[in-house]
Amino acid sequence: MENNKVSDESGNPRVLQVLDELRSDRERLAEHLRAPKWLAPGFGLIAAAYVSTPAFPGEQIGDVVLVVALGASILLISNYRRATGIKISRFGAREWVMFAASVLSSWVLLSVSLGLAATGLHGWVAAPAFAAFALMTWLASVIYSSMRERLLHAR
Repeated sequence: MENNKVSDESGNPRVLQVLDELRSDRERLAEHLRAPKWLAPGFGLIAAAYVSTPAFPGEQIGDVVLVVALGASILLISNYRRATGIKISRFGAREWVMFAASVLSSWVLLSVSLGLAATGLHGWVAAPAFAAFALMTWLASVIYSSMRERLLHAR
């Protein structure tokens, strides 16, 4: 049986050339994976809008903002794909941890907002909303830079 396994230690110039081509292709792809400047703040704005919902009158506003936030997230991801030409299909372990941290921290900040609104401090809801914006912007940029690094160093 023939072995089609290629090793970079074989000394074969063709193998080394193919490996160099793969490395350069991976670097070009990683360059396209750079998140546009609007992506992370977009996710930050979505989180801030959701966290600030207790400050608005009406009982159904939270549901409406949640639906709009989900739609806006899908829109951001599809515009990212259109802008870069790259479909994000899989997260690594680090990206999943960061995503879970973003969801959990949004819930915590929403709880703080609900507590502030329940005590009549509606103006103070802006503080957790701003914190949500800053945190989600940072976490989104960490997620995308982690995905880019994973692509650059993939084996």
